[in-house]
Amino acid sequence: MISQRINSISYAIREIAAIADKVAKSGKKIYHLNIGDPVIYDFNTPHYISQALADASFGGKNYYVNSLGAPELREELSRSINQRYNLKVSSSDILVTTGVTEAIFFLIAATIENKKELLIPGPSYPLYINYTKFFDGVPIEYELDENNNWEPNIDDLRKKITDKTKAILICSPNNPTGVMYSEKMIKNIIDIAGEYGLFILSDEIYDQIIFEKEFTCPATLSNDVPIIGLNGFSKTHLVTGWRLGYMYYHDPENKLNDLKEGIAKMARARLSASSIAQYAAIEILKNPGTHTQEMVAKLKERRDYSLNRLRKIEGITCVEANGAFYLFPKFDFAELKKWKNDKEFVIDFLKTTGVCTVYGSGFGEYGNNHVRFTFLPKVEILEIVYNLLEDFIK
Repeated sequence: MISQRINSISYAIREIAAIADKVAKSGKKIYHLNIGDPVIYDFNTPHYISQALADASFGGKNYYVNSLGAPELREELSRSINQRYNLKVSSSDILVTTGVTEAIFFLIAATIENKKELLIPGPSYPLYINYTKFFDGVPIEYELDENNNWEPNIDDLRKKITDKTKAILICSPNNPTGVMYSEKMIKNIIDIAGEYGLFILSDEIYDQIIFEKEFTCPATLSNDVPIIGLNGFSKTHLVTGWRLGYMYYHDPENKLNDLKEGIAKMARARLSASSIAQYAAIEILKNPGTHTQEMVAKLKERRDYSLNRLRKIEGITCVEANGAFYLFPKFDFAELKKWKNDKEFVIDFLKTTGVCTVYGSGFGEYGNNHVRFTFLPKVEILEIVYNLLEDFIK
């Protein structure tokens, strides 16, 4: 017998991977466009970064570090964040976590209980929905408007605020749409948060994987509304398996002191994030290299190719992604009469062709009738995938 809170967890990204494993056992080649992990494609971890990890281990850093993060890393993160975003975040405002996943867990655990509500973008990364429910809260999705380049529907966001709302999540660039909020829209959300006395969670894990537009950091735009930024090394620096993230507090009026101390207690209870990964990350911050820019250049070519192919297929429309490495096309199942919904389509597509994508309904109610594709594979692989997709739909 397991708890009800465990029964309520679903995670479409990994659940479709389990089906893909079964299909692979039948001998069919699998084309993975489901997992947002650049390292499993042709984006290799730079040698100097792997060397920094080895040096940390051979250098004797194989012990528990401070639960809030190695002091040297927190100092370096403070310098980096302030330089990039023009902020004044001190090292004491930073907590190093086991990936952004743990930061999300800490924040929701410390904030949500007794049917309190977290306002999240729809569609959204499923973990926010899962953890909110896990802690007896209610995830409330505010609409990202596909007809307006997936910008938040500010009127919908405002009307969904209640006396149970605890915080507003901004996820930009967004997973699964790959689209960034405009600076004007982020300012509007900050103003609304201030009006209702809410704080903002800002998921910034893709802040350096951007194409035509500049990234807007919400904390840079806020004078008094508290903002907690979530970021990490996984995607940008090609170390997904290291599980190294961090959160920072931009809280000019010290409104979140109790929350900050509560989360610190949780961090102490779990000891620390990986010591050697933290010491290696100091080298990454001091010597960021060129691998991120090189990855972004490759990804832009792959995005353009994927977008062009998707838009040529009858029954599919797709908004251009300007960040991350996802496209989130909409499928007209009234026209494509063979399938009732996105989940049925994705499973049939996988079993028939070996192409593994993720059904959009796994990202919340606003994901219905969509499918998430990564454009991480090489163009030669993407060409095979979209040829298979065209034939499959025909």
